[in-house]
Amino acid sequence: MSMGDFHEEPIGTVDLTGRPVHPALGFEISGLDLRTVTAEDAIRIEGVFDKHAAVLIRGQDLRPDDLIRFSRFFGDLDPAPVNEKGRTVVDGYPELYVVSNIKDGDGRELGSLGAGEAAWHADMSYLEHPPRASLLFAVEIPKSGGDTWLAGMEAALEGMPDTLRRRIEGRRIKHDGTYNSGGYLRQGMEADDDPMTCPGTYHPVICRHPRSGRDVLFLGLSTAT
Repeated sequence: MSMGDFHEEPIGTVDLTGRPVHPALGFEISGLDLRTVTAEDAIRIEGVFDKHAAVLIRGQDLRPDDLIRFSRFFGDLDPAPVNEKGRTVVDGYPELYVVSNIKDGDGRELGSLGAGEAAWHADMSYLEHPPRASLLFAVEIPKSGGDTWLAGMEAALEGMPDTLRRRIEGRRIKHDGTYNSGGYLRQGMEADDDPMTCPGTYHPVICRHPRSGRDVLFLGLSTAT
């Protein structure tokens, strides 16, 4: 699919439309207020997510309760991951994780990751049972830069040479839990740069999506076995 092939198409109902963001992944849904989403709407959104691996919905005005309500349509919520200074969450909402480079008047950071450049990662993949999805809500963004990039791991696997795919099939890779995606040591962890001894979980390099049934790469830091 080329960029010129992108077009609006209905998603279940005439008032819920959208277009692909990129041939590799992503679908932008338009005309939707997440504060009023119904369970039926959520089923349609979930279907789009399973097909395109990422969903973009612009122009939202959400309070924490709105964000929690929408997220719970898709399953139980995990507590926020531990960051470099302990948990940085919205008061009263342990499921909501704050990412920010803003500091208060005393120089204390209001969120995690700061101005660091996050490495390519899958959220919380160091757990034995990682979350199936993450929801990112942008409250304040810079006029330029600060972009969020996503990698199409299904497309990467499809484009991989057969010889390389045969080499990695059946192998596992260890997802390191020592550092967060910004490269900061998580609170309570000891620095360990040895992939054989660092804390983390082994996952298959090639996983099968439990809903779509399609194979995808599932990569992280550390070492394959």
